[in-house]
Amino acid sequence: MKKANKKIVEGFITKLSCCEIFVFGSNLEGQHLGGAARIAYERFGAVWGQGVGPQGQCYAIPTMHGPLSAIKPYVDDFLQYAKDHPLNRFLLTRVGCGIAGFRDNDMAKLFAEAINIPNIAVPIEWLPAMVAYCPPNKDKIAVPKVIDEQILKSLCDDNKYVIGAGIVSPVPKVKVRYTLGDGIFSYVNFGDYFFYGSEFYVFGNNDAWKEYHSHGVVMDYFHDECYDRGYARKAIFAGVRTGLKDSKDADIYTGDICHIKRGETDHHFPLSTIGVEAGADSGKYAFVLDNQCLLPAECDSIAIEGNVFHDVSLNAFPETVSSRCFAFLFSGER
Repeated sequence: MKKANKKIVEGFITKLSCCEIFVFGSNLEGQHLGGAARIAYERFGAVWGQGVGPQGQCYAIPTMHGPLSAIKPYVDDFLQYAKDHPLNRFLLTRVGCGIAGFRDNDMAKLFAEAINIPNIAVPIEWLPAMVAYCPPNKDKIAVPKVIDEQILKSLCDDNKYVIGAGIVSPVPKVKVRYTLGDGIFSYVNFGDYFFYGSEFYVFGNNDAWKEYHSHGVVMDYFHDECYDRGYARKAIFAGVRTGLKDSKDADIYTGDICHIKRGETDHHFPLSTIGVEAGADSGKYAFVLDNQCLLPAECDSIAIEGNVFHDVSLNAFPETVSSRCFAFLFSGER
């Protein structure tokens, strides 16, 4: 399965997913006689006699009543409407470039702001001009320095549209580890996973995942089928990449059990999070000891020896990394 570019509208639109809205050029009288307007009327629920705004799975922008200056207020209303409905994907056609007779470059300039509104897909013919008039916003999304499941869940909720649509930029740079309960660990970047309540799901294109696809979860969380995103499979969240390295330059994830040397003593303890609050840039990564925490910077050397997820079952009630770290700590395994 190939992931589609959900920022681009190419070719003839013949179907819509649950969340998609067909955006077409109309006239104020709402007489949808030809072009995209007729398609909207015959296929997607446009209302005869309604020439402006949302209707069925459509949005009408009148372009037949005057110069660009007369059309702009309706364009501005549409852009705001798209911002106010972040879980809808608006498929913008070449509004005004058919019977209305406007040039592509002129209309692209009028709609240029759409390039920075994630849930508006723009005509491929307009893309060069839109980028020239309004370069894409490539600012990175702010991410707390310390992340646990609750913060990660909040990040997913805040970026729900781009995850469901498969938009790859800009997204937080947060890599996580997961397992399917078979003792094998895989890694996935932000944008290809999400939380549904306390459960963790990963998008994948492997057809072997088809029988495990959680269609109901996808529909309930994204309010859409999320075409071209592959299959959403339930997995076990097994830690987030911390940005820390061990003495062999290997990435350390929360939940890793490490051999720690400090002075004359050495320990075997798991890495967890302390003092973390959802949405706050606070807290620390620390090794959990019996009655205290040891910060990585306080260690002379750190070597990864394993993790606390080697025996976890996919059917078990979801646990947090911290709870598994404490369970390991008091299990006597160390």
